[in-house]
Amino acid sequence: MKLDGPTVEPLSGNTKSIVVFFHGYGANGNDLISLSNAWQDVLPNTKFYSPNAPFKCDFGVDSYQWFDLIERNEEEIKRGLLKIKPIVNQYLDEIILENEISESNMCIVGFSQGTIMALYHLAKRQKPCAGLIGYSGMLFNDQEFEKTIHCKFPILLYHGKNDPVISYQSSMEAKENLRKFGFEVDCIIQNNLEHGIDINGLSQGKRFLEKVLNV
Repeated sequence: MKLDGPTVEPLSGNTKSIVVFFHGYGANGNDLISLSNAWQDVLPNTKFYSPNAPFKCDFGVDSYQWFDLIERNEEEIKRGLLKIKPIVNQYLDEIILENEISESNMCIVGFSQGTIMALYHLAKRQKPCAGLIGYSGMLFNDQEFEKTIHCKFPILLYHGKNDPVISYQSSMEAKENLRKFGFEVDCIIQNNLEHGIDINGLSQGKRFLEKVLNV
């Protein structure tokens, strides 16, 4: 099963790094690809990818999901995360090979369900990526997570304090657990923000990407 979605070519025409967006539940690749407009000026050598999740969602024709959220319990989430693992890893491996870059020149940006998936799986890859930005998400910290960590990388968590979908406390808990596991983590809780990404979130993400993708 191959992932596909919109891409944005580097301004310089020369790809030295890549940023991959993982959208939220019920959305699609178009939902996040426009964030590249806010970051391209400091990342002229970066190509942006925003694949659609592989599974359809009942929200509408162009709605996709990385895993089911019907029962919304730990067992369902765990099954879904294990199901999506080989699909996502194959996709990342392919675009790294296609662009002839190292894993250390790839950064992941997740939103909501995309953040949950990215936090759970990126640490289990054999080589570390440049970094991860997790907007409005949480860490699925099951009994196997710490035991299966293979690599560590810098992480920025950003969450609205008024989020009615996933509590901002989830990102605070993720920060504490990930730091305990040896990750470098910054966590920003934004006042007067619900389940979304505001101007400050874009600015903080830009600063983070500029730092970790120094190519």
